[in-house]
Amino acid sequence: MGKIFKLLVVLTAVGGLLSVASYGGARATAGKITGSKPPLSQRTIHFQGWRPPFEGVADLPGTPRAWVIHYERTELPGVRRATIYVSPTGTLIATRPRDLDVRIEAWERAQEPGP
Repeated sequence: MGKIFKLLVVLTAVGGLLSVASYGGARATAGKITGSKPPLSQRTIHFQGWRPPFEGVADLPGTPRAWVIHYERTELPGVRRATIYVSPTGTLIATRPRDLDVRIEAWERAQEPGP
């Protein structure tokens, strides 16, 4: 009985470490898009695909399981909300709007002081 308990403890610890690493990878991927001082605020992060019926993100082709990083407010012109979808392995799946990275780069250039 002690061996089963030790095995469960080890499996729980490994699962926890994998979850933390996946979350960290998702945050790092989103950070590459948003930059150090993003024009986005009120962030929420959740993983879509853990709870029954274990479906992924229905809005994306193939309904992949993904970290969904949603920003409720933005300072970007013409963008009220933004969402970044990242796979459990840290790979960017999609963004809403699709050209979010281009819009953020344009916003950053506009914030730079002129000559």
